[in-house]
Amino acid sequence: MKTILYCLLLLVCFCSVGSLSQEASYKEGELLVQFAKGSDVEAFAANYQSIGLHPIKLLSRRMNIWLFSFDAKSINARSALSAVQQSGSVLNAQFNHYTSERSIIPNDPQFGGQWHLNNTGQTGGIPDADIDAPEAWDITTGGTTALGDQIVVAIVDGGVDLTHQDIAFFKNTNEIPNNGIDDDNNGYIDDYDGWNAYNSNGTVPSNSHGTHVSGIAAAKGNNGIGVSGVNWGAKVLPIAGSSGTESIVVEAYGYALEMRARYNESHGDAGAFIVSTNSSFGVDFGQPADYPIWCAMYDSMGAVGILSCAATANLNIDVDVQGDIPTACPSNWLVSVTNTTNQDLRNSGAAYGHTTIDLGSPGTNVLSTLPGNTYGTLTGTSMATPGVAGAIALMYSAANAGLIQAYRSNPAGVALQFKDWLLAGTDSIGALQGITVTGGRLNVYNSILLVRSYGDTLDPNAPSNVHAYSDYSTPTSMLLHWTNPSTLLNGQPIGPFVMRILRNDLQVTEVPGSDSVYTDSTLTDGLLYTYSFQTRLTTN
Repeated sequence: MKTILYCLLLLVCFCSVGSLSQEASYKEGELLVQFAKGSDVEAFAANYQSIGLHPIKLLSRRMNIWLFSFDAKSINARSALSAVQQSGSVLNAQFNHYTSERSIIPNDPQFGGQWHLNNTGQTGGIPDADIDAPEAWDITTGGTTALGDQIVVAIVDGGVDLTHQDIAFFKNTNEIPNNGIDDDNNGYIDDYDGWNAYNSNGTVPSNSHGTHVSGIAAAKGNNGIGVSGVNWGAKVLPIAGSSGTESIVVEAYGYALEMRARYNESHGDAGAFIVSTNSSFGVDFGQPADYPIWCAMYDSMGAVGILSCAATANLNIDVDVQGDIPTACPSNWLVSVTNTTNQDLRNSGAAYGHTTIDLGSPGTNVLSTLPGNTYGTLTGTSMATPGVAGAIALMYSAANAGLIQAYRSNPAGVALQFKDWLLAGTDSIGALQGITVTGGRLNVYNSILLVRSYGDTLDPNAPSNVHAYSDYSTPTSMLLHWTNPSTLLNGQPIGPFVMRILRNDLQVTEVPGSDSVYTDSTLTDGLLYTYSFQTRLTTN
């Protein structure tokens, strides 16, 4: 968890308290004020003419609550609030905060049947036995990162209907399709639409299973057509290669690895910003010791920043004991998923494992896309897993610029942090307790809140040893001094940064990360000031 050091300063007094500074979430120049019974509101306002305080209207006669305006150009919001709060006639005073409706419900006509996203009991299930997608969409609906990266989910399956109207597909625009030339020199000829590991070419076959899986992760949302995916704006990169021999699987994963590695190496000019892969296939009762190359692929993809989601067996077995490939593979960058129902129960035909299966996700009678611009329901761990892959993609769209910059600099380490947030955000359900790592079912909203808790700051250290000094001969200035934080994330250097200084929640200045002193000389004698510090990552 990231911490921004918060310092409360009144002239020569200071203290340091753990807190998280946020952008202003209230209407500029307005306050809500509750007065004691019998208070003279007009006389009260007259005492604050210097800041332009003026009553706008009475909001509640019984509670004596008024809406006031003030001159935001003559005084900052925090100081105005502090001044009003000191009046003996005021019971409560606060900012006029912005609010918004909770839970965005998309206009896709078949969304009502997608219980896994928003369970209202419409299919006979338990209300809220879902992943809280509408609550998450109130924060982000996906698509790009804070630094402009187009988020991509790689679907390793049997193929996909590339013409489906409700899915946005990634296109390798550095490749000219069907000219028989490897235009972008990535080792793959004509991979404009993706890759076919069965035939080692760029012709992606149509496939019902892969189309259904793709829609669960990233069907276009709120477009008035069909259904919604977990991530409305992510692009799907189809990679055919989910059956046959192990060599086909390795080639399929190798393509995902190459595309993300090239994105990293070219700073986004080539390749694809793949944050998650989805695989809904495997080997029942497989033992990792017999599949070292397959299992190692997850470490290799993790090294470039990819979390891989894998569906466990559609068998009522304990993977810890009886094995499964790939969900028993020991990679830290692998997320193993089982299937839950609309009753928040484990589907009796889905495998489990206290040390191998990370979490559950809705996968029973899930409505999604099918070839020919059609839609239908399917059941299996295959349907559970793309919800997790889409959730990971949605989490990246919620991350602030500092976190994405850290991810660019240390993709392997920060990807593991996202996995931690994914697992920590699960809803604990009795049916998975003791038989999965988390004992919980995917909740993308909770996980996004954890992502958002990462302040625009370095990890794990914030500025320390903060001191404030005021010269009584110059009471309108404050000297701030601090010790700079570490520039390491999980032991790895994460690049240059600047120190952002905020006064009363508003930015005053930014100074180079090498600085440790600043004089704020635009103060008003006698007012209370609150300072906060953020170590903001900058682009290399």
